[in-house]
Amino acid sequence: MKKMKVGLVILFIYLILALASFKIVPAEDIKNWNYKTYWLKNPRMAPPEWVNIFGKNLPPTGNLKEEKPGEYVYNFHYDQPPQDILIIPPENWSGFVDITVLRPDGKSITLYSGKITGMASTGKSFFVLSDLARQIGINEGISDLVVKGEGLRILFFRKNGDQWIPIHGDYTFIVNSSSKITLRVVGKTCGVLGTDSDGRDILVIFLGGLPQTLLIVFITALTTVILGTVTGLLGALSGKLGILIDGFAKVSSMLPMVPTMILLAPLLGEINYYGTLQIPISILVFALSLLLFGKVAQNVRTITMTELSKEHILASRALGGSELWILGKHVLKAVLPYAISQLILMAAKTIAIISILGFFNVYFGFNWGELLTMVVTQRAIYSGAWWMVVPVGVAITGIAVALLLIKSEIEEKLINPWESL
Repeated sequence: MKKMKVGLVILFIYLILALASFKIVPAEDIKNWNYKTYWLKNPRMAPPEWVNIFGKNLPPTGNLKEEKPGEYVYNFHYDQPPQDILIIPPENWSGFVDITVLRPDGKSITLYSGKITGMASTGKSFFVLSDLARQIGINEGISDLVVKGEGLRILFFRKNGDQWIPIHGDYTFIVNSSSKITLRVVGKTCGVLGTDSDGRDILVIFLGGLPQTLLIVFITALTTVILGTVTGLLGALSGKLGILIDGFAKVSSMLPMVPTMILLAPLLGEINYYGTLQIPISILVFALSLLLFGKVAQNVRTITMTELSKEHILASRALGGSELWILGKHVLKAVLPYAISQLILMAAKTIAIISILGFFNVYFGFNWGELLTMVVTQRAIYSGAWWMVVPVGVAITGIAVALLLIKSEIEEKLINPWESL
């Protein structure tokens, strides 16, 4: 029972995470997943914050805490400057904002002074950075810093010849405004799982997409096995009905899974506003079940034909038992252990299929298929964005391993019980 226990524990962990995702992941993040302006507060293609544990020293992303009214303190102790410092006013507010920075070296610098009508950037504004450089006494290289996304190096570093030396310590931001202002540091790392090329938090799709992923996997597996078991049993019937049902199952078993699904995708779905091929989940589940059930049905039919040739079945027929009664009363018991093992196997297969369809940019809801689509469309592998690839790859492998452990135990106990003796 060790294999089954381990497998069930792994699946239980996934189930707990799926339930916890409704509390952990803000519904607003999921709702605005495809709206790029919603994610402008995050850095793009930023690794997770915990990379600093492994020798990196990169500034994280987050809002500065207001220590006193209008006073914010930022402890800078990193090897690189943050990408940006955003000035975020209240919604539907506009007015004058003046921000002065007291550096650890004692210099007082005006970071921003002017009217804002919405979120304002300081690290990407050539006007703001030019004024910073003028105050500090830097006369060249500003354009190059802006292009590289390191404009705030002017504020957090000092230039010594050709070298930039970090000025570590507490930076005090004094904000003068008629309304409460939020200051957000856009660093070089972000969150638990990093961000994509649009600044979207990978944790949102990873954890928020888990419930729908599990739903698709197990509903598809259950539908496939039920359809395969029923057609396998009925395919063993004598007469035209049995031949017709068996022929239907054989066609399904002969179709190549992935190429057929890719060919059907344009017919089953439609191109959405974001240029992605979108398939409704219900249609996806039905299509996958129709393509997967054939082999299950063929094996169930083989088991059924073997059972129908046994003496007690022949005796039931001689006493007037109908074929349907015999299938339900005697044969189904012999088929169920195989059907249960196939349920586990089909769940693992569905996980693999979701992964493959994701690589072909097929969208079917907010799940891991979307994350795998992002890996392809944003060239995450080639750009070195391992945080978009490794977590979902490990997670998919974990589910597959858990399902295969349970399947192996079921086969040993129910299908081949003598092997465990």
